[in-house]
Amino acid sequence: VCGTVQIERDAGKSAALASTLEALAFPRDWVRQVDRDEASALAGLPVARGGVYFAQGMLVQPNRLIDALLETPGVSVLPGRAARVERQGQGWRVRDVQGGELAQADTVILANAFGARAVLAESGLLDPLPRVEQMHALAGEVTLVPGEALAGGPRCIVGGEGYLLPDVGVGCVVGSTYVHGATQALVSPEGQHTTLAKAAGLLSGHFPAFNALVPGTLPGWAGWRAVLPGRLPAVGELPHAPGLWLAIGYASRGLSWSALMGDLIGARLAGEPALLETDLSKLISPR
Repeated sequence: VCGTVQIERDAGKSAALASTLEALAFPRDWVRQVDRDEASALAGLPVARGGVYFAQGMLVQPNRLIDALLETPGVSVLPGRAARVERQGQGWRVRDVQGGELAQADTVILANAFGARAVLAESGLLDPLPRVEQMHALAGEVTLVPGEALAGGPRCIVGGEGYLLPDVGVGCVVGSTYVHGATQALVSPEGQHTTLAKAAGLLSGHFPAFNALVPGTLPGWAGWRAVLPGRLPAVGELPHAPGLWLAIGYASRGLSWSALMGDLIGARLAGEPALLETDLSKLISPR
């Protein structure tokens, strides 16, 4: 937990932001409005505008999180790549591209992002899911900036039009790009120009070492997002395939959405009270 300063995108919307927070009546120790001076003090760097501060904002290293989750009692990993699913009695059989059986279970959850579309299509189950059929893979990249280029980097997460993360030993992560229609997810000079510009837009101070960074010379990472129309995920049991569930389409909110949707699916399978209101559940229905 390091906290998150979410910078306003428009300095003229401070009153509207205050009104929204007042109407929602969230506890101040969870989220509160901050002016530019307080936001800068929290971040340890001069930021461009005020905004809101989430005291419990968390910085997560996905590789370490995944390793920890895989060590959870009851979790096992079966090497292989699912190509299709087929009915097996009251449950489902998962097969690889050669037709070999990977697993059998009464309940199967496809949580393989954009790859779920191909599995559903190969299994003859995609046609009743027009929203899932429109899912696409959106490329993007992040850039690693040496902490010393930003006076050590921020003390907390700074977000807004892009984001800037504290240095955890490999540099400050700045992101990110959105590349429509890409055939490859690549680290590129153009992408780094975009990410560095976003980071600069979050800050109001002058950092000569940061301004001297050359796009295309920095380390980074590129990957894919699975995006559905409306940018909401598709989560739930398939009405035309009982026992088969989807948990896909998290777009740019993978860590947040996956945690919530994992709890949502778990509650439904266990017959526990629903975690979301009915109207919200309908919005994320696979159909």
